[in-house]
Amino acid sequence: MSTVLFAFLLAAVTGIIFVFVALGVNYWAPLMLGFLAGIIVGDINIGLQVGATCALMALGFYTYGGATMPDYNIGAIFGVFVAKQSGDISQGLVVAAALALLMALFDILGRGATTVFQHGGDRALARKSLSSFERWHMAGTIPWFLGRFVPVFIGMIFIDRYQVVADAVERFVWLKNGLGVVGSALPAVGFALLLSYMDLKNYWPYMLVGYVLFAYMGVPTVGLAIIGVAAAGLYMKDKQDKLIRAEEAAANSGAAPAGRGGK
Repeated sequence: MSTVLFAFLLAAVTGIIFVFVALGVNYWAPLMLGFLAGIIVGDINIGLQVGATCALMALGFYTYGGATMPDYNIGAIFGVFVAKQSGDISQGLVVAAALALLMALFDILGRGATTVFQHGGDRALARKSLSSFERWHMAGTIPWFLGRFVPVFIGMIFIDRYQVVADAVERFVWLKNGLGVVGSALPAVGFALLLSYMDLKNYWPYMLVGYVLFAYMGVPTVGLAIIGVAAAGLYMKDKQDKLIRAEEAAANSGAAPAGRGGK
């Protein structure tokens, strides 16, 4: 497959996915796109490492309620390709972070261009023309599509020149240092946000066990995930057994079981 055709197909798929996101069907995640990019380059391990790191960066950077943020999804795609070509995951992450910040500008441009289609839809509704309104509404997805198609297409054509981006970062030491700090801090913020959603008051023993397994026993992430699923299964089974025993005790005593109609 030629480079141009490959760039076109990848850019088209990326643009279509982003349109579905705009329509409310969310398949847009750095980890997923990193995984797919890893399959394309023939190294799923690199894809998962870059995708997972970009996912944590995005989580730490996310502006809840905001409209525009760095696009670590596109950054994950290019980061995987650069990491594979250079053999250095850290260099891939630097490029991923830089391009994610650049993609924020494309996002603003794409969102701003939809204003034209929104006004066209307003005029169609004023005329009570539902068919025209539907056409304007569907046409409004074009800027969203092009906002991802164009940079991915151009970027993939010149992916062999990724060193240009790396050299640009090298020339601006302050930019490199800034990206390094962001790249190190955002995953930590992402983990902190995840922990804030967890009920650590009741489940802190599980967190400590997971930390010990990872930090001191070298259990990989997949192993930790399997252990976590097993622990969750045991916990749910224990709760279910306790509920069954409570119902049986209530039935034997002739009282209504707690939480099942009893007062």
